[in-house]
Amino acid sequence: MAVNGDDFRTSVARWDGQVTVAVTGEIDLATAAELESRVKECLARRPRRVDLDFAQVRFCDCSGADALERLHRRAREEGVLLTVTNVRAPIVARLFGLLRLDDLVEPRPSG
Repeated sequence: MAVNGDDFRTSVARWDGQVTVAVTGEIDLATAAELESRVKECLARRPRRVDLDFAQVRFCDCSGADALERLHRRAREEGVLLTVTNVRAPIVARLFGLLRLDDLVEPRPSG
């Protein structure tokens, strides 16, 4: 488990070529690099799929969104499906919509 900032955490579960990174807290300038580093470690193991579980993410700013875009690009280049799941915080969903990051989010928003 990685800890950075007041309550930012990540935990990783691996099974059968898949990885889930459960993220807790806020993703901002102080924590985006930690998230990016953790996911890059996961990508280095060459899974088929990486899911970022955002059920416990309360906030994400543009630095977090930038990190997600870089990770998505890298994963795609390596043939890995990277998705963000369980986006529950309305402010995070709104940011993803404004920045057109909806293609990262599963299930895909309707509308």
